[in-house]
Amino acid sequence: MAEASAEAFMGNDDPIGRFLFDGEPNHIFLKKRFFRSLVTSCSPKALRQASSEKMEAVAIWFQPGLGHGEDVDADPFRPEDFSNPETLSRLAAVGGVIEELTESLGNEPQWYLHLAAVRPGFMNQGYSSRLVRPVLEKARAEGLPCTLITQSMENARKYAHWGFRVEREMPVPGSSERFYLMRTDA
Repeated sequence: MAEASAEAFMGNDDPIGRFLFDGEPNHIFLKKRFFRSLVTSCSPKALRQASSEKMEAVAIWFQPGLGHGEDVDADPFRPEDFSNPETLSRLAAVGGVIEELTESLGNEPQWYLHLAAVRPGFMNQGYSSRLVRPVLEKARAEGLPCTLITQSMENARKYAHWGFRVEREMPVPGSSERFYLMRTDA
């Protein structure tokens, strides 16, 4: 699943990956490591989904009551991993935005979509809908909202067709990048 996540984000030229590792000679390796960590670091209790054994699309949901307290980065970045001294400050800036937006989610029961990724070659074929829609329906039946944080307006537009709306937009300091906190109605 971690490989599928990395392939999806890198193959779709994710803007945060470009921003974080700009100027790094080893940027492809660093991006792959970063996008793999979105899967490998999250709680083992999170709901992990794949469209099939081929993993055309993958998703990870945090069920109501499950926070990030059990997240463990098995392969954290260290200063010596980077040749560009600005990379650490960019990582810290992105991390600060995500942390603040995560706190904005509040403590109410909710289904949190941690990750939805579709590998190149499988875009616009309904793979992510097959993973996302059943959880949205479950949340509605439970009377709970679904939430997510995404890193581009393009993604926000895609999530809007599932009923998500932008509740908060936050810029990454020192860049033109932005993150969006989104929520569905309960």
